[in-house]
Amino acid sequence: MFVEYLTTLLSTVYKVPGVIDPDKSFTELEVDSLSLAELGAQLEDEFGIAVDEDELTGLTTVTELAGLLQSRGADIPA
Repeated sequence: MFVEYLTTLLSTVYKVPGVIDPDKSFTELEVDSLSLAELGAQLEDEFGIAVDEDELTGLTTVTELAGLLQSRGADIPA
């Protein structure tokens, strides 16, 4: 569920081109550090959980980021 949410967010808001493979690194998806910082801030605002830059930078794939959100109890709004 979070993987689909994040791939949609990356393609629509952050304009990642093509089909997003959730197991590719953010580097392979051409997501730069500024976009990752913005993504972290957006996720904090949307889900009310802390995602600091060190954690987000260390996460290399959409799948890993989805796991972090789930482990923090984030809930995708209906």
